Amino acid sequence: MHFLYALLFGAHFMGFFEGQFQFLMLINGKSTLYGLQQSTAGVHHSEEFFLLNYEAMEKDLKVFVYPGGNPKTCYHSIDKKLKSNYASEHYFFMNLRNGSFLTENPDEAHLFFIPLSCQPMEDQDALPRYKEMVIQNYVRALTIKYPYWNRTLGADHFFVSCHGIGNRATAAFPFLLKNAIRLVCSPSYDSNYIPHKDVSLPQILELSFPPEGDGMWNDSTMESLPIQLSPVETHPSRTKLCFWAGSPNSEVRKNLRVHYKGLEEFEIHFVENVKRALVLDTFQKEIHRSKFCICPRGKTQVGGVCLAESMAFGCVPVIMSDYYDLPFNDILDWNAFSVILKEHDVPIMGEILKGIPEDMFEKMRQNVLKVSKYFKWHFRPVKYDEFHMVMYELWKRRHIIRY
Repeated sequence: MHFLYALLFGAHFMGFFEGQFQFLMLINGKSTLYGLQQSTAGVHHSEEFFLLNYEAMEKDLKVFVYPGGNPKTCYHSIDKKLKSNYASEHYFFMNLRNGSFLTENPDEAHLFFIPLSCQPMEDQDALPRYKEMVIQNYVRALTIKYPYWNRTLGADHFFVSCHGIGNRATAAFPFLLKNAIRLVCSPSYDSNYIPHKDVSLPQILELSFPPEGDGMWNDSTMESLPIQLSPVETHPSRTKLCFWAGSPNSEVRKNLRVHYKGLEEFEIHFVENVKRALVLDTFQKEIHRSKFCICPRGKTQVGGVCLAESMAFGCVPVIMSDYYDLPFNDILDWNAFSVILKEHDVPIMGEILKGIPEDMFEKMRQNVLKVSKYFKWHFRPVKYDEFHMVMYELWKRRHIIRY
């Protein structure tokens, strides 16, 4: 046996030292001090700074949207259900259109939005290469027709980069990737994502079937799933240690299967090639009775909408990924409401979670509920919702020098 897991001074030996929850474990016969960072403040790095600058953003930020996009190809219709894990892209386009940040005067704009995914396609069933060429021709025309791009080589421009077609199309424009701000659904460091310039665009929950006659569907998909449950299920007794369901399509997920499949305290389900909405429909109750929700790295990202699931269900996320920018990481202190581990920590994850005292878990769970408002999309923007948080991230990245 390669690993021997035991807490040396009892199952819940722990201590606080400079903001760390620490305990000793035997690994390969050697005692090792293992620590989890614990926030000693609130859920923000600096709440006062955030609130002050957020108000300035709401008051002053102006965005010019380049013409030429077809709303029917990118704006989500309230008459249709969400069909993709990347529905955040559609919500962002729709909220930007319906929000107060737009200006028709480019001279007063802080930022310029390129609606890449809104390009009309004569043939919606055309090959991906054709769609890439449509997007490339659109961007090329903007750089020729309008002077704003060439003033900064795109440094005050931004676009959404979630779908594979858009990603491949923009690869033809090095300055678009190098200079412009990208809103990215899968912000892994081993992709084209550039930390501190680009913005993580959190994905949202999707439903396979919208609830009939449920008015909340028109207000927030994030609230639709919990609302379908009974009051007892909304505030459940969390009898399981942790939950995860998905495809074992990465090394860290395969290791979860090796170490935790079939164990009583773990709700671990491995499903192949199943849409995430069906997974949610199947395992709602399991998520609600679990203390922690595991968010492991997949092929290219951290569990798709796993973070949104955790927020919606009041489940403390356990993030298992190397080189990944968490959404709003420069605003929110993720140590206050999540457990952040490395991919190689899979074998000791169970003991780490068991060693977290109940009062500490409850504090983290309450913090999850506090920050959940930042991870909600609405059909009409609401103060402090995910759309406004993304706009705040853009506001911080605007250029002070005016051209």
